[in-house]
Amino acid sequence: MSIDADEVQRRWRGVARHFPLWRFGIDLFFDVDSWRMIGADITTMMLQSKNVRRAAQAMEGASAETLEALAGVAKVNESRSNDIFRAVFLGYVSVPIAFAALLSDAAPDALNGFVSEYSSAIVMMLIGGVLFPAVYFCGNWRAKQIAWTIDLYRGGALKPLPATP
Repeated sequence: MSIDADEVQRRWRGVARHFPLWRFGIDLFFDVDSWRMIGADITTMMLQSKNVRRAAQAMEGASAETLEALAGVAKVNESRSNDIFRAVFLGYVSVPIAFAALLSDAAPDALNGFVSEYSSAIVMMLIGGVLFPAVYFCGNWRAKQIAWTIDLYRGGALKPLPATP
């Protein structure tokens, strides 16, 4: 049996739309299931999550080959998300800290003068240096949630919510 790329993409969008980045903070703090992510069993939380079970509806009735293709797309998505997060973290956190440490050893007086003269700009850069990696981390977590949802469905552990009329 051949795989229909259009069906895989349609089902992918159907799953992924339940994990938008803009809702990450809302889901993290206000979804009851998120508060159960402590302890040894954090999979049960996903299996009972309405969001995850709604996403599973997009996979309902898919062939094993289509589910395998979806899992492959999810792995590529997660891998790309990991790479992007690492690059952003390196560019916004690691490199500036290393550069500041180098300057503090090599030219402490010049660094002190620069910091005192441009303190407001430095504060804005620090905020961006924390904010952008945090946003990319949230996107990376969402990519992982999509992959986990597909894997749990493929494994037979996740039941979709019943369709409502």
